[in-house]
Amino acid sequence: MENKKMLHFRIAERGKMHALDKNYKEALRHYKEALRLTQTQKDSELFFQHYSQCVMEALEQLGSYDEVISFCKNYRDFLADKETNVLVKKHNAFVCERQAIQHILKEEQEEAKTLLTNAQKEIGKGKHPITDELLNWLLRGYKINKDQVTRLQKKHNYFIVRKESVNPKIAMDLPEGISPF
Repeated sequence: MENKKMLHFRIAERGKMHALDKNYKEALRHYKEALRLTQTQKDSELFFQHYSQCVMEALEQLGSYDEVISFCKNYRDFLADKETNVLVKKHNAFVCERQAIQHILKEEQEEAKTLLTNAQKEIGKGKHPITDELLNWLLRGYKINKDQVTRLQKKHNYFIVRKESVNPKIAMDLPEGISPF
């Protein structure tokens, strides 16, 4: 019998494979089901955080910037209710960075600048190279385009879904009829 506790992990791995194939809609279907499954289990917060990042990546790749911004705002509200520790601060800074990137891609520089400034204050300079570089450009008045953002993301391994981090041997496809939407 399938270990129900780790079923979400196998489904998410298949979602990552779809994302690597640039089939982001199918990746989202798998991630959302994995997220749903983690909500019923104890001690699954790390998985929930990881799958949330996967969802945000897929949405960003689809160009759904407003959805990522909304997801980030909700996620930061969720983190605000947590006891503040180093891990929560780091995670909040990462989510601020992701939200700021969406604003940059939408040409909303001031919103991005505010978020990046907050992220840098939260964890300090030199901890998030993407935050530091984007904030430096924005403070100097540069207009940042999508190609510059993409190069910076690749340079610093911004995306967590990468070929070397996916295990296809354990991946499990969702049946067609299952849709968490």
